[in-house]
Amino acid sequence: MTRTTITNKTGRPADEDFLKQLLGRQKRLIVDRASQFGASGLPSAEQLAETVAFAPQDGSIWLCGQRMMLLQGSAFGAIRRELIDALGFDKARGLLTRIGWQAGARDAAQVSEQWPEGDHASLYSAGPRLHMLEGMVNVEVVRFEIDSSAGHFYSEFLWHNSLEDDEHIAVYGLGGEPACWMEIGYASGYASSLLGRLVVFREEECRAMGHQACRIVGKPAEQWEDIDVDLAYLDAGDFLSRSAYSSGIETTLAELDVPPEGKQLVGISAAFVAASQLLQRVAPTQATVLLTGESGVGKELFARTLHQASSRHHTQLVALNCATLPENLVEAELFGVERGAFTGADRSRPGRFERAHGGTLFLDEIATLSLSAQSKILRALQEGEIERVGGTAPIAVDVRVIAATNLDLRREVEAGRFREDLFYRLNVFPIHLPPLRERREDIPLLMSYFLRIFSQRHGRQLAGFSTRLVNALLTYRFPGNIRELQNLIERGVIAAGEGEVMDVVHLTEAGAPLMATAIGLTAEGRLSAAQTSEEVAQPASASDVEAVSDGAADEPALASLQDFVSGRQRVLSTSLEEIELRLVRLALERSGGNVTAAAQMLGMSRAQVSYRLKGG
Repeated sequence: MTRTTITNKTGRPADEDFLKQLLGRQKRLIVDRASQFGASGLPSAEQLAETVAFAPQDGSIWLCGQRMMLLQGSAFGAIRRELIDALGFDKARGLLTRIGWQAGARDAAQVSEQWPEGDHASLYSAGPRLHMLEGMVNVEVVRFEIDSSAGHFYSEFLWHNSLEDDEHIAVYGLGGEPACWMEIGYASGYASSLLGRLVVFREEECRAMGHQACRIVGKPAEQWEDIDVDLAYLDAGDFLSRSAYSSGIETTLAELDVPPEGKQLVGISAAFVAASQLLQRVAPTQATVLLTGESGVGKELFARTLHQASSRHHTQLVALNCATLPENLVEAELFGVERGAFTGADRSRPGRFERAHGGTLFLDEIATLSLSAQSKILRALQEGEIERVGGTAPIAVDVRVIAATNLDLRREVEAGRFREDLFYRLNVFPIHLPPLRERREDIPLLMSYFLRIFSQRHGRQLAGFSTRLVNALLTYRFPGNIRELQNLIERGVIAAGEGEVMDVVHLTEAGAPLMATAIGLTAEGRLSAAQTSEEVAQPASASDVEAVSDGAADEPALASLQDFVSGRQRVLSTSLEEIELRLVRLALERSGGNVTAAAQMLGMSRAQVSYRLKGG
């Protein structure tokens, strides 16, 4: 079999292997023929806008579950200028094209995952819409044709108000080459990743070349002449070595075996990856490990994963939660009991140290032990031997200890509640596990993971998560960390109907308030005010009632309703549709234009509110 090889400007082959690696992990979509973007498919521009959530208390912004940032256009221009000055035009263009490609590919992955039942043409059109929402360019569709059965794809746009062009022209003026490098990379990466084949976009016209707008055309790579010119800017070898495609988009502990109970470490955040790398580094050794972090961050799962990755994995991990033991049973539980040692000791039994011989002993909440128990653990660690309660002969033990605590042991030492010598004996290799609020990038992954686990456990099939729920969880404080998220998703799996989308209402306890609604975008592009469901659920105050009554005189529909309710009129002189529409508009005024918040106020779904607005 012969292999077609394309050589780029640098002399490096950009061949079929490169293309296969580039697209190998992308989801292939079978797309019906379409001549223009569908207006009724999912996601719509409004639905994409709903995926924006601002969490100023955490300093984060989210779009389709990905963390974003606001950056001044002039700052972007300065970065671009520095790259050009340092690398030259060609290398800077290649770098920015690759960055744009990865941004487009990630957006495509998020969109196809968030709307798995979306109309295929609309899924594709979400790329230009997201590009506009992200502030890069205003996109006008000229022509769009796609027919996967025939291998046909053609897309033509006009780009207006390109940020990249503005910054380029401001510094370099007009020239003979196109300048929307990152945006071209984005369009190519989005289309290629969504369609499962290499699609390349080119700027046929560009404002940086003196044209009124940028005209771009996208076609499958094999349909372009001189495709090596475009692939040269991807720089095959360099791109694959640096990009997410060399190892897959997901970042997990792929090198570590999954513990026998099947629970996995899941995450891609910097804090998670840092802790995971420390775990991988220490796992093959015999060093004592101290896991620190708040309750619910997954210390026991980390300990089990560490044990599974160690040379002791053939033995079981012996775990003990020190906080659950009464003081008078601690020594017996740790070191074992000889027959007759005390009343009721009718037989000898080994303790946790003996049971963990040759393996790993996990001591959770170790800071709760008394100073007396701490001293005996220290001796066992130092001498490698223990004595049972009531025994006289020492018993040699070979145990690797993993300890965990949610307290600051240094402060406990200063307060005299923890032995300093034991602290230094345990603190050989400390690993801090971050709280969930410091690894919010992992929340969508964890949500999907728990949804799969609990759907299988409870025999349920749900359609996924609502945008409102994703935004609420991305901006929630999570005092209970991963354990709380796990419980919330399990509750939602049980509460939601079969085939239904899990929403905020499914996660609330009986009588408990909903989580705070995230700050998002209104239909007019303004920020909506954050509002808790407590505010939504509270009955109207006397001043609110007076305000409505005062306004009723100017609103015939409300005045008629008030007269009917009070008994002043026996017949309602206005239609229910008019009253509903007025209530909807009143709720929108109070919510600052946030349709979702208005729907919560009225006890309606968002679709019901939108329907009434269109009908009005």
